[in-house]
Amino acid sequence: MNDLDQLKELLFGAEKEALDSIAHRVERREVRTVDVADILPEAIHQSYKKDSELVESLTQPVGECLQHAFRDDPQTYGDALYPVMGPAIRKLISQSLRTFTEQINTAVEHSLTPKGLKWRWQASRAGVPFGEYILQKSMLYRVEQAYLISRENGLLVGHVHHEASKIKDSDAVSAMFTAIQDFVKESFSPDRTGRLESADMGEFTLWAMHGPHALLVCVIRGMPPKSLRAELSAVLERIHFRYGEAIREYKGDTSTIPDVEVELERCLQFEAHEQVDKKRGPPISMVILLLLLLSVAVFLGVRDWNYAQQLGKLDAALAATPGVHVTAIERNGGDFTVRGLQDPLAADVIDIAEGIDIPADRMNVAMQPFQSLQPEILAARTARMFAKPETVKFEVSGTTLVVSGDASWAWQRQLQSRFSALPGIESINLDALTAGDRQEFADEVAGQGERKFFFQRGVSFAEGDEVALSEYGEQLRDLKADAEDFGYSLSVTAKGHTDASGDSAINSALAQGRAIRAADVLAIAGVDATIIRQPDSMFAQGAPVEDTSKRFVQIDLQLRPLTEIP
Repeated sequence: MNDLDQLKELLFGAEKEALDSIAHRVERREVRTVDVADILPEAIHQSYKKDSELVESLTQPVGECLQHAFRDDPQTYGDALYPVMGPAIRKLISQSLRTFTEQINTAVEHSLTPKGLKWRWQASRAGVPFGEYILQKSMLYRVEQAYLISRENGLLVGHVHHEASKIKDSDAVSAMFTAIQDFVKESFSPDRTGRLESADMGEFTLWAMHGPHALLVCVIRGMPPKSLRAELSAVLERIHFRYGEAIREYKGDTSTIPDVEVELERCLQFEAHEQVDKKRGPPISMVILLLLLLSVAVFLGVRDWNYAQQLGKLDAALAATPGVHVTAIERNGGDFTVRGLQDPLAADVIDIAEGIDIPADRMNVAMQPFQSLQPEILAARTARMFAKPETVKFEVSGTTLVVSGDASWAWQRQLQSRFSALPGIESINLDALTAGDRQEFADEVAGQGERKFFFQRGVSFAEGDEVALSEYGEQLRDLKADAEDFGYSLSVTAKGHTDASGDSAINSALAQGRAIRAADVLAIAGVDATIIRQPDSMFAQGAPVEDTSKRFVQIDLQLRPLTEIP
């Protein structure tokens, strides 16, 4: 190694070692796997807390993995879910049909009865204590014995029984049942999937509940209900939940499965006895009759209460209706009779009743017509009498009719001239009422004012202006006629103008002449115009320059409201 290499080693040796280490970790797959495995749990945790993207990404692949696993090895997953799946299914699809019966002293109940004497004789013949014999006869069913047998090798795992039960060799019983089970599979199930679930032996019934690693065989006295099988299956599921792995590995050593008899003793708690009627109740027909009478009384009481409520609602609704005055309201069962006065413009009594859910066929109405002076009815009567426009609103305050909104001037004149004919109305207030057509007319007149008509020389009109003035006069004649309809008087004035080509006296006379000339043209059209004479001082003297733009007559219009409306 030369000096240059030594210098490089001193300057960059540490960095080179770090780069070589990184390259080693990146290039070797097993190292990368260890690194990813180290941070993968934390990365998944952080991604899950951040948002739902991780869940959405894993949902489909994890779901497909579970589907493949269940399809390829259903037995393993079935065995794993067995302890929890059974209780959940029974909780959803079945009802528990347990019967809690009264424990009776059968010996006392039957000792002096014919049945009791017969059972006492039969018990003495059988050599059985009378109390035990009575218990057997009065019992519907009882689990006498319970065997837990390994499915792997047929060995007896546990056995419990009632004290009164006659017990044979439990191991022999277990071996015999296993042999019978194998015989059924070999003889009647070619694919060896069949299994023995029940068998009848005289007064006993044998039930077998099958689990993944063991089967529970119960000896039952009497006729057990179908719901008992679900209860016994729950016991087997509980045993699998606690001892499933130990049962699967069981070789005959009971110490590997401690306290399993405690679980099996749950099976011995299932029993039911005949119920004894100690007190005879009243006949069922009497009970039904009393219930029917009580139901009818409750029905009639509730119906009568509902009718009384409807009567109160009807009375209140009629009292709140303008134009209706009730003198009497009566109820006969579910029918209502209403008497009183009703304005023709008021709401109909039948409609009011139907509005509170009282049918029309339960209403008898005897109302006399009258004219109501209530504000709402006065407003409705005014609207009907004067064909109220939609833009107008009527209100009655005391004896004053208050009108607001907008209506034509002709309609307003009709209202003002005829409102005194309304009963209960003494004055009218139109402060909030406007006339849009009257204002439009005033705007039209304002647009027609200050019109100018020019002269060529002297009092001779410029070409076309005399004809224009004549046509204008016809328009003014129509405006004057319309003005009277809108309560106005229209005045027309004519004012002459000249240029500065003459002295003030001549120009004043010329201006007057031009105004007279224009008034004559308007008079021919049927319009009277007032001539306004301007003082001589208004015509300033100047250079004798002719300016035709200043040779005109100006027509002005003025509207004045009429002092009174005819």
